[in-house]
Amino acid sequence: MEWYIKKAVALHLSHFVLRARDSGDWDKETMTITEFKKLLANRIDTVDIERVKDDIRRFIPNQDKLQIWSPQYFHDLAAQLKIDPTDNLIIRSGYKILIS
Repeated sequence: MEWYIKKAVALHLSHFVLRARDSGDWDKETMTITEFKKLLANRIDTVDIERVKDDIRRFIPNQDKLQIWSPQYFHDLAAQLKIDPTDNLIIRSGYKILIS
């Protein structure tokens, strides 16, 4: 999430839905921005932050950067996340269709 915010890249919700469907974490064909924000907030509230830190420590050269990680930190990041409002990809029967 930090990467999207630091690079000012908007999240493409349709791409997220495709990946969530591929992983089995989402079974609907579409997702609203409100649904995405609720799912993200719920995940932030329920994830074990200390376990996440432990999982990625070996990839982070400066361990001090992990000290700010907390549910509140990720909620603050989520509030800054931009979602592309012009996202025009829909899914029909497993096929991606670009609407122009």
